[in-house]
Amino acid sequence: MAAVKKFRHEHKFLISFRDYVILKNRIGRFMNRDPNGDRDGRYHIRSLYFDDIHNSAYYEKLDGVLKRKKYRIRIYNHSNSVIKVERKGKEGQYTQKESELVSEELCNGLISGNTDLLLTGSPLLLDMYVQMKTLLLKPVVIVDYIREAYIHPVENVRITFDTELKSGLYSTELWNTGTPLLSVLEPGLVIMEVKFNRLLPSVFAALLSDLNCEQVSVSKYVLCREFAERYVRGEWNE
Repeated sequence: MAAVKKFRHEHKFLISFRDYVILKNRIGRFMNRDPNGDRDGRYHIRSLYFDDIHNSAYYEKLDGVLKRKKYRIRIYNHSNSVIKVERKGKEGQYTQKESELVSEELCNGLISGNTDLLLTGSPLLLDMYVQMKTLLLKPVVIVDYIREAYIHPVENVRITFDTELKSGLYSTELWNTGTPLLSVLEPGLVIMEVKFNRLLPSVFAALLSDLNCEQVSVSKYVLCREFAERYVRGEWNE
């Protein structure tokens, strides 16, 4: 069964490495590191994003469409022990993520376009089946990065810092550790995400205010797609 999460707030910030160090030292005093990470709360994420024949996920984000969704396969630390198929919905600043654990066989079938493997009765996978059949949904770009995560039980606050963001260009070789990757972010920049249920506790709001963190509309998927386009045009090193 797919695990359905309720809508949550999701705020994104593009911060300097200096502010990242300050923030992580401050929140480390009262937040717990994600138990799925190493002793520093860090782990590697590689996602393979899908889009349809119209590139709807890409253009809806650029156009600021309030209600949209995107699909991806996600693995951790280059391991096949946890493979997730996810559909992430967005309504304004609210997000909802549906996630289902799948086998490596199904994962590889999705990548190769074997849609029959999706006919399992799972609503999430059946939805992907429909999208692949009607809108030619297919894998388009690898998004690769290191995540450092902190959690707090009040309002289920989760703060993450994403570094070393890289684009796999147009490769769909999810399992290939030798897949060519190129850095997307300018040196010294970190993507911070703040997620919570209803209200952000004042202590967290004060931390962000002290550093004048400016909320931005940033998408790792869009950044990596745009970088791939620039690479094709020979503009990647500008």
